[in-house]
Amino acid sequence: MLASMIKRKLKSIAFLAGLLVLVACGQQVPPPVSQQRPIPEGNEALKTEQASISDPIVSESQLPGETIKIAIMLPLSGSESQTGQALLRAAVTALFDAYDPRLILLPLDTRADIVETERMAQRAITEGVSVVLGPLLASNFEAAANILEPAAIPLIGFTNDSSVAAPGRFIMGFMPETEVKRVIDHAISAGLLEYSALIPDGRYGARIRVAFGNAVTSAGGIVAAIENYPPDPEAVFEPVKRLSNYDERRKDMRDEIRFLRSLGDDMTDEIAAKLDKQEVLEGITYDAVLLPEGGELLRTLAPLLPFYEIDPNKVKLLGTGLWSDAGLLREPPLQGAWFAAPSPEGPARFLKRLEESFRDTPPRIATLAYDAVSLIALLSRAEKPANGSSRYSADILMNEKGFSGLDGLFRFLPDGTIERSLAVLEINRRGFKVVDAAPLVFPSFGYALRQPASPE
Repeated sequence: MLASMIKRKLKSIAFLAGLLVLVACGQQVPPPVSQQRPIPEGNEALKTEQASISDPIVSESQLPGETIKIAIMLPLSGSESQTGQALLRAAVTALFDAYDPRLILLPLDTRADIVETERMAQRAITEGVSVVLGPLLASNFEAAANILEPAAIPLIGFTNDSSVAAPGRFIMGFMPETEVKRVIDHAISAGLLEYSALIPDGRYGARIRVAFGNAVTSAGGIVAAIENYPPDPEAVFEPVKRLSNYDERRKDMRDEIRFLRSLGDDMTDEIAAKLDKQEVLEGITYDAVLLPEGGELLRTLAPLLPFYEIDPNKVKLLGTGLWSDAGLLREPPLQGAWFAAPSPEGPARFLKRLEESFRDTPPRIATLAYDAVSLIALLSRAEKPANGSSRYSADILMNEKGFSGLDGLFRFLPDGTIERSLAVLEINRRGFKVVDAAPLVFPSFGYALRQPASPE
């Protein structure tokens, strides 16, 4: 029996590898993926505590003739193909982990193009899919939703842009608004009351600006300063300098030194000499700086803070999930900084698993595709609703207690956005340290995170 189980496992792995080779070779629309495996006693890929979905096992007598098609719309070719293919690998991994032979995954290549996305959405309708996962980009998500909504096909996208979410159009991406609120709430509880922020230009920055202001003021804090910067490493020096009020602070210090020396007293001369040797200027009034940036631009911005006399030992640096990057662990200015993100253990294990399986470093958002397929696999094991509605209807997806995946607890809100239970992490050289664990349950009423306001 053990030998037959190993043989089945090897066949499944070979089949999965064959599918992904087709994608890598540029096949525009990979064939549907199905399985022929028995359903196990339980599915640990995704768990739920809700009363309306009791997680029953579908009996053998119900299996013959039933298939459940899941479409996944991703940019499998074109400019975003590397990310799209990585998400497809994660989705197929979740499909095989689910061990449900009724499920068929239909990959549809959007090419990151709106017209092609619309064509693929029409194909999803023609193929008779029960639910659509994706697309990746906000504009593609909106285009697909406009076609799928009249056909009553649920849509769960991978974008984090709250502007395209709507009732029945759910997004699964990591929303920066919730990350900002979580880290600000933690900082307020730690006694930090006055805040500044360095915010990028553009729509993402506009969303952050609104979320930052709302989070600080609603928690009883004070917004002391905000500066915007362009996405150009050569153009970020002046915004940081202005945030620091560097020129005025430097002038005030020189004026004070000159005044003390003009008194001609040994004691005041000694004080002036100490001020002249002081490494960090006085005069910063705020307790924390929000820096919602990632990658190379963050590596440029962070050292500029101490350069312009914002001392990270005295002013707490705060960030978002963009800081979930092991390459930041050795950045000196970020040591001790806080950011909000899912607890790192589960995602780290899964991303390592993908990397070892496919010898390619997956993007952090690969977990979204895994959790999305796992969620649909979980809901597929429930009895069909007695009223004839879909197992994946908005009412079921908006379960108040939520679902638990690789990225922790999450639930969909009535406006189509997602609420996540996030941890607050601290950066240090040994890794990301959890300084405030993610809550294990959502409130039984209302929402823990205020729904994000849209920028003007």
